[in-house]
Amino acid sequence: MGRPFLQYVKDGSAKYICRCCSCDVASMSGLVWQGVMGAARQPAVLLRDSVNLEPASEPRSERLSSGRYTLVDMCCRGCATVLGWRYKEAKNLEEKYKEGCTLLQISLLSFVEAEKPDVDMHPASQHTVAVRC
Repeated sequence: MGRPFLQYVKDGSAKYICRCCSCDVASMSGLVWQGVMGAARQPAVLLRDSVNLEPASEPRSERLSSGRYTLVDMCCRGCATVLGWRYKEAKNLEEKYKEGCTLLQISLLSFVEAEKPDVDMHPASQHTVAVRC
């Protein structure tokens, strides 16, 4: 097996990373909702876009509290920890917005604050405007 190809969240917003290997997983800009997952009622986030996740199982049909879905378990590409699942198909029309989204267990993630842009305070770097008289 070779080295995994890892992607990075580069939109400058806060992000989630894998707690085990610190691999980027998703940007907060793709957050759909925060809630709970599964019968164990684990805190979770539903994210529209994610990176460095791979299928860890075959698609399966499962009945959840909000309806019947086709789900695929998703694992971290960096360390193979199963972090949650991806909604492949929602049977209920009101739940179709979840299709393609990934539900990840918060306890398996770390939160990283948004990066602040570097501001160079050196006087020579400030913009000057030439004025003609």
